[in-house]
Amino acid sequence: MTAEYENNIYLGTVLLERNRWLDGERIPSFAVSDWVDRIAEAGFDGMELWQNHAFLVPGEEREKLRESRVPVRVFNSYDRCGRETREERTRAVRMAEFFSADGMKFNFGRDPARHDEYCETVKAWRAMLPPDFRFLCECHGGTTIEDPRKAAETFRQLGREDYEIIIHAFGGKDEDIAQRFRIHGSRITHIHANLSNTRNGLMPEAVIRTRLRLLRELGFRGSFTIEFTEGVGGDDENVETLFHNAVRDMQCLRQCLAPPGR
Repeated sequence: MTAEYENNIYLGTVLLERNRWLDGERIPSFAVSDWVDRIAEAGFDGMELWQNHAFLVPGEEREKLRESRVPVRVFNSYDRCGRETREERTRAVRMAEFFSADGMKFNFGRDPARHDEYCETVKAWRAMLPPDFRFLCECHGGTTIEDPRKAAETFRQLGREDYEIIIHAFGGKDEDIAQRFRIHGSRITHIHANLSNTRNGLMPEAVIRTRLRLLRELGFRGSFTIEFTEGVGGDDENVETLFHNAVRDMQCLRQCLAPPGR
C-alpha cells in the first residue's frame, strides 16, 4: 500500500442504510448522491460504497456518484465467494472500474466444507483486477478465515503478497490486536472503525488515542472507514442522525490522528 492512503478516513455508505439488516435484496432506502455534498463538506476523504448503493439503483444515480465531489475509494462487496455467484463478482469488478475505486472489500464465505472452493474463487477474482488495486479482505467473524492463523495459512495458499486485510481495531483487548499484527504484519492496511454505539455513545478520546498509539507501534500506516456509529441498528434509526454521529466520530478520529501540537 502506498503512503497516499495513510490516515485517510472514508464514510461507509452502509452506515447510513437502515435496510442493511433486511433479509433478501436489501433495497437501498436513500440515494447516496443526495448526500455527497454534505459528505465532502464534513471532511471525509472518500466513500466506501455499499454494493447495493451501486447495484440496485438507476443508472442516473451511478453517473451522479461517478461525477460527484466525493470519490469512491473502496467498493464494498458482500459476495460470499461461491462458484454460483461468479456473475456478482464480475459485476463488482465492473463497478469498481466504473467508479475508478482504489480498492474493494471482500469476505470469504461461511461454510468450512467449501473453504477450498472459496480460495479458488478469490484467486480468480483477484486476477480480474489490476496489480496495484487494493484487494481488502475483511477476516470477519463467521467466515472461514476468522481465526488469524487460518487466515495466514489461506493467504499463503493464495500465493500472492498483495492481498490486504481489514480489521476492526477499536474495542477488544490489546493482545488480540497485537496477535493479528504478529501474524499478518503489513497486510493490515485498512480499519473499519466503530468508535461509538447506542449504549455508550462515543468512546473517550483517551481510549481512542491509546489504541491508535498501539496501532502505530505495531506498524499500522493505513486508512479507515467509519462503518458503524451510535444509532446503527436502533429502533429509531434514521439517516440524518446516523450521518451526524458519523461526522462526530470522524472528527474525533481525525483529531486523534493529528500530530501533537496541530
